[in-house]
Amino acid sequence: MKKTIGLIIIAIFSNLAVSMAQSPLTSVPFELYGDHVFVKIKVNNSRDLDFIFDTGDGLTVLNIETAKELNMVSGADTKKTSAEGEISGKLLKHQSIEINNIELRDIEIYETSLRHLEISIGRKIDGIIGYDMLENYVVSMNFNQMSFDLFDSKGYEYKGTGRTLPIKLTSYIPHISANVVLANGETITGEFFVDTGAKATVDFNTPYVTKHGMIDKIGDSYIYLVSGLGKKEYEHHQGKAKSLTFSGFGFENVPVGLSHAEHGIQNHKKVTGILGSGLLRKFNVTYNYPKHEMYWEKNDRYSEPFQINASGLELQLSEDMSKVMIHKVFDNSPAEDAGIKVDSELNEVSGKSAIEVGLPELRRILSESGKTVKIKVDGKSIDLKLKALI
Repeated sequence: MKKTIGLIIIAIFSNLAVSMAQSPLTSVPFELYGDHVFVKIKVNNSRDLDFIFDTGDGLTVLNIETAKELNMVSGADTKKTSAEGEISGKLLKHQSIEINNIELRDIEIYETSLRHLEISIGRKIDGIIGYDMLENYVVSMNFNQMSFDLFDSKGYEYKGTGRTLPIKLTSYIPHISANVVLANGETITGEFFVDTGAKATVDFNTPYVTKHGMIDKIGDSYIYLVSGLGKKEYEHHQGKAKSLTFSGFGFENVPVGLSHAEHGIQNHKKVTGILGSGLLRKFNVTYNYPKHEMYWEKNDRYSEPFQINASGLELQLSEDMSKVMIHKVFDNSPAEDAGIKVDSELNEVSGKSAIEVGLPELRRILSESGKTVKIKVDGKSIDLKLKALI
């Protein structure tokens, strides 16, 4: 009898321990702003700071302007190689990072200018974090609830209904196997980085593009500009693939980019390309780095169409972030036909102030192929008939 009671008590405490291990240490809301996920973080007991969550970079970075506001103590100038290439900045001393009630200790934070990203994304950015969250905790990212759950990695067992994908880590970044059928019918099987910070759906890295002559294999395409943590912009070709499949998931008519970057993960020779935010937002993903696994579940965005540029405009903010500017006009596009020029100011869209609407919503509006949108550029009203570029 005593033995039976003892076994029951052991079973109760064992089940309690498993239950506690499966309860999140904390839940943190996040915001999807265009192609980027923002999470609130405190540095040295600061106010809530707006950090981009980026699985594609191994460095935690603080905006140099935010570092000045917080009176952070910095060391000597240094150059650090990150997933986005070489960056110039300073290592900050005596820092702590707190995510809700969870503190990350003994990590390195580098300060650098993020202004080029701010004017491209369209808002203030206090910093960027990724690997330092992911190596310490199991991180569950839920787009339906717009929140992260952080779990203790010890004893964690996935209980969801999604698929388990084995991952490898290269340069601190996870990558998985996927198949892409190009516009010319060619099938490519390769390894693709999983990069929440990439403004892309599927991209092929520069070495692969060069070696396999990819430009003629993606159908009609246009050229746009991209930059990462490093300030230099590189041209990208944007076209379409017939399909993308991985681990039982599949998509058709997928936007595909061809990188011409000279540095960073998009110049990686051993990994074929990148799966970016245009795809990842369609899944709730749990990252379990200690077990080298990820768990993917379809979310409410799974069936939404991919966003395609239908105006021929690439927008960014002015240097002082007070205006929306025309950064690029694509060839053979509605914008070019309307006579819109680079460095003009976009004043209004549909009667609303462009700067108040914000870049993510402007980009969504200007992707609605088949519609006619009234815009005002340098004070001149234009009826812009939208047509998808690919």
